[in-house]
Amino acid sequence: MPAPSPNRPEASPPRAPRRRRSDSLIPGWLWAPTGLGIAFLLLPIIGMLSRVDPQSLLAVITAEESRLAMQLSLLTSVTSAIISVLIGFPLGYLLATRPFPGQRIVRTLILLPLVLPPVVSGLALLYTWGRSAILGGGLESVGLSLAYTTSAVIMAQVFVSLPFMVMSVETATAGLGRRYELTAAELGAKPNRVFFTVTLPLLRHGIITGAVLCFARSLGEFGATLTFAGSLSGVTRTMPLQIYLVRESDPQAAIGLSLLLIVIAVLIIILAYRSPHAPRLKSPHTTPTLAEAAPRFANTDRQHGGEVNPETRSQDRVRADQRISAEVRLNARGIDLDLTSVLPGTTAIIGRNGAGKSTLFQVLTGALTPDSGRLRIGDDTVFDIAVGHWPPVHDRGIVHLAQNPVLFPHLNVIDNVSFGLRAHGSTRNDAQKRAQAMLDRLGVGQCANRRPDAVSGGQAARIALARALVVEPKLLLLDEPLAALDVDVAVETREVLAELVQGRSALLITHDVDDVTAMADSLVLVENGTVAHSAPVGQIDPEAAGEGTEFLASFCMRDRDGILCNQSQ
Repeated sequence: MPAPSPNRPEASPPRAPRRRRSDSLIPGWLWAPTGLGIAFLLLPIIGMLSRVDPQSLLAVITAEESRLAMQLSLLTSVTSAIISVLIGFPLGYLLATRPFPGQRIVRTLILLPLVLPPVVSGLALLYTWGRSAILGGGLESVGLSLAYTTSAVIMAQVFVSLPFMVMSVETATAGLGRRYELTAAELGAKPNRVFFTVTLPLLRHGIITGAVLCFARSLGEFGATLTFAGSLSGVTRTMPLQIYLVRESDPQAAIGLSLLLIVIAVLIIILAYRSPHAPRLKSPHTTPTLAEAAPRFANTDRQHGGEVNPETRSQDRVRADQRISAEVRLNARGIDLDLTSVLPGTTAIIGRNGAGKSTLFQVLTGALTPDSGRLRIGDDTVFDIAVGHWPPVHDRGIVHLAQNPVLFPHLNVIDNVSFGLRAHGSTRNDAQKRAQAMLDRLGVGQCANRRPDAVSGGQAARIALARALVVEPKLLLLDEPLAALDVDVAVETREVLAELVQGRSALLITHDVDDVTAMADSLVLVENGTVAHSAPVGQIDPEAAGEGTEFLASFCMRDRDGILCNQSQ
């Protein structure tokens, strides 16, 4: 073998296979109890498999009694799971979203079958729906009998499995929150549309989980079925009852049938969780970089830094005599606000955390009911508590753009943006054309067919803005819309936002001076739930403020270009 040339480096040795790094955030000792739990679950199954006689297994499974029992088990388990979904989903959803008298009692009763011995559940059903019971006897008198029928099997299975559906839906609903439903309503969707196009799709994971648990619990139900329905071949004898029946006379048959039941249950669970809508852990993916964000907008009316000349903005205003007038009083939170805003125009609302700014927006959208208050937009009274006028969220024409864009995760970008138009009656084609035009105008048209988790933060902010603006709201509420963005993305998005709010009516909550100088026509300072100062941009005078003089002075000092406050001070 020739020696390596002195002018050429030796070839580096082949790299060893890279080991997969473990997650440093997870304590390693957790594997010990995890392994113990897996062993505890698997060993009984292995022990049973070791007793199986392969020669007699096929004969046991194909026997007439086994076939009838398995058919009945599958039929009743599927039926009971469907019934549990139909009645358990509304119950779980309302428990998570609507407080009502006796709610704790209802929740206790729902969970009761989980802790009751199955035979006790069977006795409760028998003495309620049995032939000698009051309700059962009444049905018997009209020719309807439940006890010792296939219907009794289904009733017993629903009774013991329904809590799984209710708990799954209640947990999923509580984890999801109400932000997506509220966003849909603000875009003009009525309750039924919100429920079927937003609520149900977003809760599908909880529904699937509950349905699988209900099916599995029903498939293995024994005690309640035997007590209430009996054991009649082909009528009420399900597979667990068949296994119990042959356990003493033919242990091999019992083992074979048990194995069959396990295999079928595992197959059903695997098929359910392989569904494209089933819950699963998502692998980490790379977030789009800033370079993938939309191109910057050129605007000759802007000064450096993306700011807009207030004098130029004021020249574009029409109908300056029109006003937005909001009065909100909420004693529990110490809120007593009375503010006005130019229509059209953007009013920035500043103040310390807890001053009442976000509470004001919740009231304006209808998410929170005040003790008293009124909102007028020009000649239109949106709500007036004094006269009992409090319209639902979807009927106000007010859209709230929050700090974090609430894009519907089950819809792609174009369907997100066209959602409000569809809610207002536009056809799918027309809604998507208008949505695409708005996306193009905002520079994110290339994202139309992506999912919300496949866009960058800046793109998501623009998509949410497109969705809000395309429905032409009476009033746009901007709650720190740029606070969650990186500095560069925020500067770029601020430029786009300043351009798009021109000629519209908007209220802007912010802690950023650049937001005010770029977008606002006037400023309102809120302190301790009241308006401490209000003035047009360029005429703000900290000395004239009531409470919050120091806060307003500090805010003005951050205005590098001297646009915000009265320069004569």
